[in-house]
Amino acid sequence: MTIRPAEEKDRTVLSSLHISEDLESHKEAPDVMTSFRLSGLSSRGKDVILVAEDDGEAVGYLWAVALRIFDYRIGVLFDVYVDPSHRRKGVGRHLLEKGVQELRDIGVRRFWANTEEKNAPTRALLEHLGFRQNNEKVFYQKIEPGARHEWEKA
Repeated sequence: MTIRPAEEKDRTVLSSLHISEDLESHKEAPDVMTSFRLSGLSSRGKDVILVAEDDGEAVGYLWAVALRIFDYRIGVLFDVYVDPSHRRKGVGRHLLEKGVQELRDIGVRRFWANTEEKNAPTRALLEHLGFRQNNEKVFYQKIEPGARHEWEKA
């Protein structure tokens, strides 16, 4: 297995990996949050997108953003996805370790991650890697009427 930075050629396959899982897990949801990039809010934001490959096939990815807000450098881990056929094989751990290291390399020392309460495997992995649960609600969302994923037809 190889972990490498994402390239433009990965856009379609990464979108399909994410969309297939997202559509299945949220198929009953009436609204879907519109996508946005927090890196646009920062004076010095940087996206870190990594791909996990197995025999030349993308089997997972990580998306994180390094933000510099005032004197704070914060790494926000937004998305870690591993194809179901490759789960429980260390792919997610390798993606997270490499992503955290890339963020450290650019000066990040504070990391935030958000996962659904029901996602026990990801929560356990984050704790194994040194993340601690914070009982404060850090992330909020607002869903505008009519919000839908960009691939949905209007």
